[in-house]
Amino acid sequence: MSILASIKKATPQAPVITIVGFAGSGKSTMAGMFPNPIFVQAENATSVFETWAEDAQPAFLPQLPQPNAKRNIKTSDELFAQLRELMTEVHPFKTVVFDTITALNLLFEQEVVEFDDKGASNIGEAAGGYNKGYLVVAGLHAKLRSACEHLRKKGITVVFLAHTGIIKLKNRPDSGEYVAYSLDMPEKSRAIYVSSSDLVGYLKARDFVVGNEENKKGQTQKYGRVTNTGERVLITSSDGTVGYIDAKNRYSLPDEIEVNKGENPLLDLIPFFKS
Repeated sequence: MSILASIKKATPQAPVITIVGFAGSGKSTMAGMFPNPIFVQAENATSVFETWAEDAQPAFLPQLPQPNAKRNIKTSDELFAQLRELMTEVHPFKTVVFDTITALNLLFEQEVVEFDDKGASNIGEAAGGYNKGYLVVAGLHAKLRSACEHLRKKGITVVFLAHTGIIKLKNRPDSGEYVAYSLDMPEKSRAIYVSSSDLVGYLKARDFVVGNEENKKGQTQKYGRVTNTGERVLITSSDGTVGYIDAKNRYSLPDEIEVNKGENPLLDLIPFFKS
């Protein structure tokens, strides 16, 4: 068969999605509304769903263990054993949710320190020092991300949940620092998920300031307080919203998407879920 005979046009693929948010923002709840989800638990994810009807609840794999060199327990061994079954066994699940890669990063760091052959006391000293331990951890994240491509090829959606981190940036040499939001992970590990996800979205409460008072010159006389109505919004682009540096998507989504309680708007916006 000639190469030209194998040409084909694009068809919707199972997406790889990263949802970032502060604690209580609704990340797990939103992830639980993807089709037939099963959670890989780096932290306890079950409590969020205790009030859901049993037939509506997602499934949960056993929570990943803390690393322990004396008992020869590695978090990564258990993680990849779970993934191998999801990749090779017949099962009904259509979405795999990692809750959260931020907590998983801490477990990976603990593992690298715990099994360091020179008895390192922290990740900066591990793997020979000079912060090389962070490279080892990034390698574990890269291995995880590579494994998830096999899930995608099976038509399984992959959802990474992450906690929001606050970082300081400097836009120009002549300007001061400003605060922005990112994944709460070291840079080399964070970049693995940002670069390879089809969507990196920040889930946040829609907030506003009340009680702020200004004089006729526009100077603040009384500072207000930030409050919110409980409404949620998903930031999907760093172009339209200042401060969310990693937000991006490949689906031409609106910069901000309303997330109503009990709904997952991405199911109506991403082509794969409508195919």
